[in-house]
Amino acid sequence: MSTDERHEAHSARLLSSESLFRGRVFEVVRERIRLPSGLEQDLAIVRHPGAAGILPLWDDGSVTLVRQYRHAVGRELLEIPAGRLEPGEAPMEAARRELEEETGLRAGELRSLGAFFPAPGFCSEELHLFVATGLVAAGAGRLSADADEELDLVRLPLERALEACFEDAKSYIALVRLQRDLRSRSS
Repeated sequence: MSTDERHEAHSARLLSSESLFRGRVFEVVRERIRLPSGLEQDLAIVRHPGAAGILPLWDDGSVTLVRQYRHAVGRELLEIPAGRLEPGEAPMEAARRELEEETGLRAGELRSLGAFFPAPGFCSEELHLFVATGLVAAGAGRLSADADEELDLVRLPLERALEACFEDAKSYIALVRLQRDLRSRSS
């Protein structure tokens, strides 16, 4: 059975969709679907435009992270710079924008580390990851970030960053993928 045939066999038919909430970052919709078996289900789904995360990698092998308070978990987390895609914005352009806004840095080169779905059971967000190299200070400096963001920059060796970012999935995945990427480039 081909991938397309498997997808079609597992595809659900959308029967109805209703917006329950629309916020600044995402929308929550209730969808009624019919599975191929005929079973109908009601689902609450978070519709998200997607996001880009960027891992600034210095020539000495250290990385720059941002420390910020996350009210949903009630504490500060150490994370890679990241943000949502603006309408019509390509993931790589969003990564460049977020890098400059949150760190005041520009990248000579951006390389994709792939993309993943952080919570595919209920959310459509696809998060695109990049590594930035050839880093230089942007002319205007740092932190023209969103007004509701208070960020501190932290530069750590890659191994320490892996330990420090374990609580934030996007950052941990980016760091693990970077390690894999660096190993494959050196062999």
